[in-house]
Parts: sequence; structure tokens; C-alpha cells
Amino acid sequence: MRMRRFLLIATAIVSALLGAVVAWLVLTIPNDLQAGALLRTARNDIEAGRNDRARQQYSRIIQQYPRTDAAAAATVALASIADSERHILAAALDQQRRILAAQQKQITDLAAQINAIRTAPPPAPVVIQAPPPPAKKTRPQHSPRKRHR
Repeated sequence: MRMRRFLLIATAIVSALLGAVVAWLVLTIPNDLQAGALLRTARNDIEAGRNDRARQQYSRIIQQYPRTDAAAAATVALASIADSERHILAAALDQQRRILAAQQKQITDLAAQINAIRTAPPPAPVVIQAPPPPAKKTRPQHSPRKRHR
């Protein structure tokens, strides 16, 4: 009798554990599959250059499927997107700073030229002498022509 009771309790415990495992698998596998599909979509968006759309997909994965492997991958992907965009912005900012420095140098050089022109004494007036009037051309005297009749 004691043995039967033990077997009955053991069977109940094993059945409960198997039921819990099956319930866990039934509840988590579809979530993993859906999260994996969203993750592939987001990766395709990244490859196509649609970072904003991919960022939205990754955020949706994290919010809707927080305990999946896809959520962890989405978190890492969001961090890498932010890091790459930060590097791109830093490079663009450095380029703009170089352009600004070059423009400031040009402005400084032009201001120096303007000050040099402003402080220089005015040039002496240029006197242009009028050319002498052209001499009258005299026509050479031709001998009278003979007319042939």
C-alpha cells in the first residue's frame, strides 16, 4: 500500500513537471519564432539602409518578446546602430569643423587685405598725356591725266 501511494505521488509529480514543460514550450516557441521573424526583418532593413525602421522593429521585439534570445540580439543591435550613427555624426562634425576653420582663415586673410588696402596711401594720380593731334595728311599732287580721245 505504501508503495502504491509512493508511485501515485511520484507519477503525479512527474506528470505535473511534464505538463509544465509542455505548457512552457507551447507558450515560448511561438514567441521565439515570431521574434526571430521580426529580427530577420529588422536585419534586412539594416542592410537596405533603413535604420529608423529597423530601430522600430528592434524596439518592438524588446517590448513584445522580452525573454527571448531575439530580444537580447535586438538590444545588442540597437546599441550597435547607436554607436555607428554616433561615429558617423562625429566624422561629419569633424569635417564641418575643418571647413569652418578654413573659412575663418580665409576671412582673416581677406580682412588683412582689406586693412592693408584701407591703410595704404592713395595712389598718385595718373596723368595721361593726350596724344598729339594727328598731322594733316596732304594729298600728293598728281599729274593731270591725259585723256585719250
